[in-house]
Amino acid sequence: MSTYAIGDIQGCFDELEQLLTLFNFDPTTDDLWFVGDLINRGPKNLETLNFIMSLERTRVVLGNHDLHFLAVASGARTQSRSDTLDDLIRSDQLPEIIEWMRHLPLIYSDANWVMVHAGIPSIWDVEKAATHAREVESTLSGNHFMEFFKHMYGNSPAIWDDNLTSWDRLRVITNYLTRLRYCTASGEMNLTAKDKIQPPGYSPWFSFPRRDSKQILFGHWAAIGGTTGQKNIIALDTGCVWGRELTALRLDDRRFFSVSAVKRNS
Repeated sequence: MSTYAIGDIQGCFDELEQLLTLFNFDPTTDDLWFVGDLINRGPKNLETLNFIMSLERTRVVLGNHDLHFLAVASGARTQSRSDTLDDLIRSDQLPEIIEWMRHLPLIYSDANWVMVHAGIPSIWDVEKAATHAREVESTLSGNHFMEFFKHMYGNSPAIWDDNLTSWDRLRVITNYLTRLRYCTASGEMNLTAKDKIQPPGYSPWFSFPRRDSKQILFGHWAAIGGTTGQKNIIALDTGCVWGRELTALRLDDRRFFSVSAVKRNS
């Protein structure tokens, strides 16, 4: 019986199957954790979700691509050129998938680990991040989710303020947990920089001292290649959808498993 945390799949179902075979996954005894971005940009979104939804021993957090899919599927947003969501949008299972995803959390934690898609700013401890995440989760699973998707997009406010209200408040919480890469010590985000060259005045969110000791698992940032320089902050997005690798971490002994991306015709 082991627990494996898996990086951003983004519809790369063939690689997911290979990864599970690599560590001899047993669905009756092993737990799988997924750091979000289950779908989009890759070729097999429906197969990926069907598999994950069939699991009984799993934990999943939402990523920015998952939220974008929900916005598109709900009619609040149109697909962008780089989206590969047609297999989901055309599926007879679409209502079931939307309902399932709307009730997923933005953060999951146990006694030792916390899992989030993008990051947790150092201005929040894990407890506060989870409290704020529940504000978004309540809206997603409630009657006003369509309005949320209409207001979800945007880079401002760029910094947390306890006095924020309404959609601005929910947007900044969502951006921290599903889009964060670079920020300042005070929590001001730069949401346009995505590579390893940090913009002046900003640093990776995980580089600042934290007020809690939980080990953090995250995905989202393929450009850093799974490296944070922090023992207890572990990056799991190793760029499978970009032709690199899909990676899992066995939490029991902190052993990594990786498979190379399948070569596909462009």
